[in-house]
Amino acid sequence: MLLGPQTQFLVEKAVRSIESGIDDGAVDYIRAIAGQLNISHHHLHRAFATAIGEPPGAYRRRISMHAVALRLQWSREPIGRIGYAVGYASQAALTRVFERFFGILPGRYRTAYGRARLAVPPVEHAQFVRVEDGVPLLLLAKRYRGRAEDIDGFWDHFLTRYGAVLGRYSSPVKRVGLIYNDWRADPDNLVRYDCCVVVNGESVDMRNPPAGLHLMLSRERQYAGYRFAATSYDRRQAYVDVGDSLFFRRSLAVTEDPVIELYDEAEVGKTTLLYAVEW
Repeated sequence: MLLGPQTQFLVEKAVRSIESGIDDGAVDYIRAIAGQLNISHHHLHRAFATAIGEPPGAYRRRISMHAVALRLQWSREPIGRIGYAVGYASQAALTRVFERFFGILPGRYRTAYGRARLAVPPVEHAQFVRVEDGVPLLLLAKRYRGRAEDIDGFWDHFLTRYGAVLGRYSSPVKRVGLIYNDWRADPDNLVRYDCCVVVNGESVDMRNPPAGLHLMLSRERQYAGYRFAATSYDRRQAYVDVGDSLFFRRSLAVTEDPVIELYDEAEVGKTTLLYAVEW
C-alpha cells in the first residue's frame, strides 16, 4: 500500500493526536481520531500501520508504556497514579499490560533501575540550567523513528531535504530536537525524535505547513538540565546522566514530556539538554 502525501499528512496528524491524548482512556479513541480527520476508521488503520509499522492501538499502547517507564525511572509517583494518568482504570490493568510489554512487573522495574543507580556521579563538563517558565516555541518539525545512534543521520536528512524551506521560516536556522522516549526501555530499542527549527514570528500559515513538515508548539513547562560544550556532548550518555542527576541528585521529578535538545550554532556548537520537571 503506497501512501500519497495527503494520506501521510493524515497519518502524521493521527500520530500527534494519539500522543497528545495519551491520558484519554476512551475505548473508541482511535475511531474518534478518524472522525476528526474525516476518514474511515478502516482507512486510518491500514494507512497508519503501513506508515508507522504497527496499527494505531498498538502504537498508543507503546507510547503509554514509554510514559510509564519514564515515570517509574524518574519520579516517586505511586504506580496506581501513574497508570491512571496514562489511561488505565486500575493498577492491576496497568500491571498486566506493562508486564506483557516489558517482561517485568512495574514495581520490579522501578526497583531494578534505582538499585543500579545507588551512586550517581555529577554531570561533568556541563553547566546546570534551570528554566522556571518555559516559553512555548513555534516549531517546524519532521518526525523520525529509529535507533539513538541514527539521530545525527536524521538531522542530515532533515537539513538536506528541507534546507531551502527551513531557511525561509527560520533565519538564522535555530535547531531544536525533541526526544520522546528512552530507547533503552523500548523492546525494539527505538526512539521517537523530532528534528525542528524555531519559526520566526508569524511567517508560516498554521493551517497549511510546508509539504512533509508539521507545525507544533513546544510545551509550556518548567525545565532543568545541563549545557554542554560541543566536545563534551554525547547524546546517549548525556540523556541518562542528566535524567539520573536531576532525579537522584537534585530530587526533581522528571515528567514524560519530550526531552529538548537546544543547539547553539553561534557559540561553538554548545548543546543544552532540558527535561520537563516538577520541583
